[in-house]
Amino acid sequence: MNKNCVITFIAALSLAACGQKKVETPALVRPVKTATVESSSEINKDFSGIVEAVEYVKLAFRVSGQIINLPVIEGQKVKKGQLIAAIDPRDIALQYAADKSAYETAAAQLERNKRLLERQAVSVQDYEISLANYQKAKSAFELSTNNMNDTRLLAPFDGSIETRIAENYQRVNSGEGIVQLVNTNKLRIKFTIPDAYLYLLHAKDQKYMVEFDTYKGQAFNAILEEYLDMSADGTGIPVSIIIDDPAFDRAKYDVKPGFTCSIHFSANVGTLIEESMSVVPLSAVFCENEGKQLYVWVLNGNKVERREISVMSPTGDSSAFVTKGLKPGEKVVIAGVYQIVEGETVKELN
Repeated sequence: MNKNCVITFIAALSLAACGQKKVETPALVRPVKTATVESSSEINKDFSGIVEAVEYVKLAFRVSGQIINLPVIEGQKVKKGQLIAAIDPRDIALQYAADKSAYETAAAQLERNKRLLERQAVSVQDYEISLANYQKAKSAFELSTNNMNDTRLLAPFDGSIETRIAENYQRVNSGEGIVQLVNTNKLRIKFTIPDAYLYLLHAKDQKYMVEFDTYKGQAFNAILEEYLDMSADGTGIPVSIIIDDPAFDRAKYDVKPGFTCSIHFSANVGTLIEESMSVVPLSAVFCENEGKQLYVWVLNGNKVERREISVMSPTGDSSAFVTKGLKPGEKVVIAGVYQIVEGETVKELN
């Protein structure tokens, strides 16, 4: 093709382009999922907890000696007053016999001097000496009696042997642990809540439902026992609850200290909040400025507008309590919030 032909072809294309009408691209309408803002004051949260014994003690002898009887094993249930262990009483028995004899002798001597004093056949000083000897012998005898009794270690309450620390025929010192006894009939559940949720423990109509990991699908009512008003090291607020449910049959549900569980908490916090609260899905909330400002996209006709909100806390059901910025009945976008721009045209998906 020669140069004149090329110039003619380009000119023809230019004329054709000028003769065409400009085609407008239709505005993009973004389909969005929405949810209606609801009004609510009930908050729900889930926590993880662990079972602890209300009563537990490390049993030990008050005297030293060699264990000659240790009939219990770990996990065994025992009754109050049941023998846990016994040590060889022979040396203590000898001291007991000597102290008993000295006590009886001193008591007899005191009685004789008392009668003689009444007839003025003995001095007051001799009587006082016999009285002092009697008191000294009595104290020694009572100590020996206690030591004899302490050669047998008895269960102070109904419970289970959690740990057997010593072994049979082992020599132990006074105060050295023999077994760890726990009262499995009295159990508490301990868990921790974040410091920011302390207000929940002041709410009305608190409800606690406990589900043990070992017994899935069965939840039991519980009541609040105690909690701390502050966290000492910033790790959260320690809370303890106790199961208060007739359906919690210990013969059927053999729950022991150390078992893990889930706690479902619900409460009405309406009286703690001055303003009325709204509930929106957490997926509707997005943030800017490193999380310092929170927003939602609110439908205004077929367009969206960004609305700044104040969020109190998550409710525990993938929702958030909004204390400022929204009204019940408004609609918010709940998916793809970071892809939307201010004033964009949208269409609700059914």
